[in-house]
Amino acid sequence: MCMMKAGKHTVAIVEFKHETHTFCSYKTTIEDFRSRYLLYGDEILNVLGGTKTEMAGFIDACQEAGFDILPVIAANATPGGIVSQKAFDEISDYIFTTLQNNIGRFDAVLFSMHGAMVTEKDLDGDGELLSSLKKIVGTEIPVFATLDLHANLSQRMLDNADALFPYETYPHTDQYAKAYEAGKRMAERLRGELSPLMRACHIPIMTSVLETAKEPLLSMQADIAKLKSDNNDLIVASLLHGFSWADTPDTGCAVVVVTNNNEPLAQQTLDHIKWQILSRKEEFEIKELYSINEAIKFIEAVSDGPIVFADLSDNPGGGGPADSTHILKALIDNRVRNAAFAIIVDPASVNKAIDAGVGNIVEVDLGGKAEDPYINGYPVHVRAAVKTIADGIYVNKGKMAKGVINDLGRSVVLDIDGIEVIVTEKRLQPWDLEVYRRMGIEPSEKKLLVVKSSMHFRASFGAIAKSIINIDCPGLLSSNFKNFTYKHLQRPIFPLDR
Repeated sequence: MCMMKAGKHTVAIVEFKHETHTFCSYKTTIEDFRSRYLLYGDEILNVLGGTKTEMAGFIDACQEAGFDILPVIAANATPGGIVSQKAFDEISDYIFTTLQNNIGRFDAVLFSMHGAMVTEKDLDGDGELLSSLKKIVGTEIPVFATLDLHANLSQRMLDNADALFPYETYPHTDQYAKAYEAGKRMAERLRGELSPLMRACHIPIMTSVLETAKEPLLSMQADIAKLKSDNNDLIVASLLHGFSWADTPDTGCAVVVVTNNNEPLAQQTLDHIKWQILSRKEEFEIKELYSINEAIKFIEAVSDGPIVFADLSDNPGGGGPADSTHILKALIDNRVRNAAFAIIVDPASVNKAIDAGVGNIVEVDLGGKAEDPYINGYPVHVRAAVKTIADGIYVNKGKMAKGVINDLGRSVVLDIDGIEVIVTEKRLQPWDLEVYRRMGIEPSEKKLLVVKSSMHFRASFGAIAKSIINIDCPGLLSSNFKNFTYKHLQRPIFPLDR
C-alpha cells in the first residue's frame, strides 16, 4: 500500500459507514457497499480527493498540516437493512489487518462513520468498530471520528474515540467541513496543542425529519455557535438527532461536547444544551405533512412550477426500497401532467423497457415489489412510452456531496401520459437535480417534481422549487413510530411515551 509522503506525522484515514433501518426485510450485503463505493488504498485519493466528502476533508486537512496519509478503506452503502455479518467482517477485518500491519508507521486515525450501524451480531456496529480499533492502536494513538447527525450515540463510541465530530446540518451540507475540522484538530493534538476531553448524554426523544435551517433548531444552533465563539476551549458542541428507525438501546437524541481539557465548561455546555432540548421537545415533532390528495389539490390550484412532492416514507437514504407506488398511482388516477418522478427501483421493468427500445411502447407492472403492499403499495400496471435509456451514472453538482459520482445502474424514463418516471436498477437517494438531467429531463421546466428524499434534496432542489410539500404515505420511513414494534428501545421515550 502506498503512502503519500509529505511530512513527519502519518495519519490513517478510514471510512466504514452505514445507516441501518432494522425494520427492512432485506440485509445489506457486500454488494451494496460495492454498489455505492468500496475503495482501497490510493483509490480513495483518486476517487474521493477533491470532492465535498468526509474523506476529502481528511485528505485536505492532513496535506495542509504537512502530514503523510495512510489511506486504508472507504466503504459506504446506501442506508438499508441490517448489515450482514459477512459484509461487516470482510470490511472490518481489512481495516484491522491493515492497521495492525502498519503499527509504528502511523500516529493517528481519522475515521468516517455514521453512528447508526446495526449488524447481525451487534446492535452497535460503530461501537464495535471503535472498540476493536482501540485494542489495536492502544491509548497512545488518538482516534477522531466524524458522525452523521442521525447517529445513535453509544457508550462504546464515547469510550473508544478521543473526540467525535458530528455533522450539524440537515441536509448534510457540512460533511466535508466537519471532516476537515476533525483533521485540523488532529493536527493540534499531534502538535501537543489540544488535549480533548469529551462528555455526552442521551436524551429520550425520537425525531423524524427536522431541517436545521428552521425552528426549533435554527435558534438552538445559533445559541451553540455563540457558545463556541465565546469559548476557545469549546471544540465540539453538537446535538445528535438519532435515527429512529434503528431499534437499539441507544436510539434517540444525544448531546456531544468536546473541550480542550476543560471539565467545568464541558459539563456546563452539556447541561445547557440538554435543557434547551427538553424544554422544546414538543417542537421536535414533524408537523408539515400532507396527504397525497391534499397535495394534488394544491398543484391543481396553481399554475407555476416546479412544485416538489417529497416522498418521505420511501426515502432510500433512510432505508426505503424506493419502489413505493402510493404517489405514482395517485398522480395517474388524477391525470396529473408535466411531472417528473425520481425514482422507482424496478430492474424487471428496466429490462422490458430496454428490450422495447426508445420511442416504443411497453407495458409493465411498475414498482410495489420490495415490501408488503400495505407498506409500499401494489405494482401499478402501466402502458408507457420509453423516452430515455441510460447508464444511470451522474455527478452531483449541488451543495451536498458535490463532485461525487452516483450509479443508479441501467435506467430508463417511462412517459406515462405526461408523467416521466425514472426507473432504475439500483437504489440510491436522488437528492441532486442532475438525476433528472442525466435522463434527459430539465427539472426547472416541470410543473411537478416527485423525489424520494426526506431532506437532502432541499440543498439542490431549493434553488428552483416554488413550493415543497412533504407527503404523508405509508412506508418504511413513516413518521408515526407507533407503526413499528420496537424490542430494544429504551423506554420511556418521546413521543411514543408522552
